[in-house]
Amino acid sequence: MPDKYKKILVAVDGSEQAYKALKEAIEIGKKEKVKLFIVTAINFSPWATDTKMLELLLDDDRSYAKQSIKKAKKLIPEDIDFHSEIMNENPKAAIVRYAEEEDIDLIVMGATGKGAIERALVGSTTAYVVNHAPCNVLVVR
Repeated sequence: MPDKYKKILVAVDGSEQAYKALKEAIEIGKKEKVKLFIVTAINFSPWATDTKMLELLLDDDRSYAKQSIKKAKKLIPEDIDFHSEIMNENPKAAIVRYAEEEDIDLIVMGATGKGAIERALVGSTTAYVVNHAPCNVLVVR
């Protein structure tokens, strides 16, 4: 474990677990004087083959992602430096890639999130990140 975390990535998906993870990251951030990176990812539905249907789903997902980030921003105290981003890719890959690109020291995320159907089909995002992240991962329950 590093002596001091400088960059913490928090993945939010609108779930209560995600906001608990954000609150935990904020507490660490207060002690360590870090920069928070708040991210969410929009994953298009592989079942949507109709272009209009896909666009409607993506619009809905974009709106939900914006709301998730907006709610997260309200929880962050003014004295904590942060950056937020919405990514258009699979959340599992997006979190790991972003952590690598930004040289993140710690990823904080909820034990479970919104994707119950995807979790049943292909495994949880949290499990994937724990196994593939380039840094420490704190899983919050």
